Amino acid sequence: MNKLEDLLDNFWNTHKNNAGVAYVYTHKLSIAWVACVVFAVMLGFIYQGKAAMFRGIAESSETIISLPSPTEIVKIYVVPGQEVKPGDTIVVINRPDLTLRVAELTRELDALEGRSNLSSAEIDQKVAEVKANLESRRLTLLAEIRNLEAEYESNKAISAKLKSLSNSKSKADGNDAMAMRIKSLKNELAVATRSANEQIALLRGSNKLQKSSGKTEAANIRKELAELRKQQKELTQIAKENWVVGDVNVRDGEKVSSFAPIVTLAHKSPTLIRGYINEQIYENTNLGEAVKVTSLTGKGKAVIGEVVGLSSRIVPFPTRMWKMPEIPVYGREVTIKIPEENQFLLGEMVTITETSKRNLEKQQQKAKK
Repeated sequence: MNKLEDLLDNFWNTHKNNAGVAYVYTHKLSIAWVACVVFAVMLGFIYQGKAAMFRGIAESSETIISLPSPTEIVKIYVVPGQEVKPGDTIVVINRPDLTLRVAELTRELDALEGRSNLSSAEIDQKVAEVKANLESRRLTLLAEIRNLEAEYESNKAISAKLKSLSNSKSKADGNDAMAMRIKSLKNELAVATRSANEQIALLRGSNKLQKSSGKTEAANIRKELAELRKQQKELTQIAKENWVVGDVNVRDGEKVSSFAPIVTLAHKSPTLIRGYINEQIYENTNLGEAVKVTSLTGKGKAVIGEVVGLSSRIVPFPTRMWKMPEIPVYGREVTIKIPEENQFLLGEMVTITETSKRNLEKQQQKAKK
C-alpha cells in the first residue's frame, strides 16, 4: 500500500505542472461517479428489452369430475392422495332423471313404430276397398254397356231389313237415344276409373308422407336416446391417464347438486409453470419461445419449457413472492408448459431463464459427461 502511495506521489510531483493531470487528480471522485453512470447507461441500452431471469411456481393441470345435473353417488372407489392408472374406476354415479327419460323415449319410439305400421295397414286396406268398389262398378257398367250395344246392333239389323221403315222418325230417335246412353255409360266408367285412381294415389301419397314424418321423428328420438345412453356410460367415471387424487368431496349415497365438484384429480408431477415478470421490467418473451426452468435452490436437472401463454394485463404476484409482506408486487403472468417427467414438487418456486433448445441440450450433455 505504501509503495502504491509513493508511486502516486511521484507521478503527481512529476506531472503536477500539467493542467489536465492536475484537474483529473483533483476531481477524481466526481469523474469516477460519472464513469459509473455512463457504464450503467450503456449496459441498460445494450440489454434493453431483455429480462435475463424471473421466477415462477410449479403447478399441475387439474381435472374436476362434476355433472351438469343433480346426481346421487353410488360408490366412491378412491381416497385423497391415491394414484390411479388408466382404466381404474373412480366413482359410480346415478341420475334418476336420466333413467326416467330413457324409459320415456323408449316407450315413445315403440309407440311411434306401432302407429306407423298400423297406419300403413289401414291405408292398404282402404286402397283395397277402393279397388274393389271400382271393379264392382266397372263390371256393372260393362255389363249394361254390352247389353245396350247388343240391343243397338239388333235394332240396326232389323231396320236394315225393313226398308219401308228406314225413314221412320221414331225408330231413328230410339236408336239415337240408345247410342247416347251407351256413350254416357262409357263416360261414367272412365270417370269412375279416374276418380278411383286419384283416390288410390292420394292414399298412397299420404302413406309415404306418414312414413317419412314418422321416420324423421323416430330418427330424432333415436339420436336423443344415443346421447342419453352415452351420458349413462359416463356415470361410471374411469381414469384415462395417470392421476393423483386431490380432493374427494362426497360420500357414498350422498346427493350432489349440479356442477358440484365430486373428485379432483391432478398429475403427480407439475406440468405447468406460472411465471411472473415484474412490471418495471420490459420483457420481450414470445409465445413458443424456449426457456430453461431450474429449481430455486439450484439443485436437480433443468428442464426445457415452452411459453404457451402471456397475460395481456398486469396482475398481482402470489403473496409468497413479495419481498416485503406489506408491499404487493405486480407484473405480467407467463404460462410455461414443461414435460411431465421432471423432479419439481407441486407448488415449488423455480427460476426461469430465457434460452434456446440448442444451448440447453449442450448444457445437458456437459452435465452428463
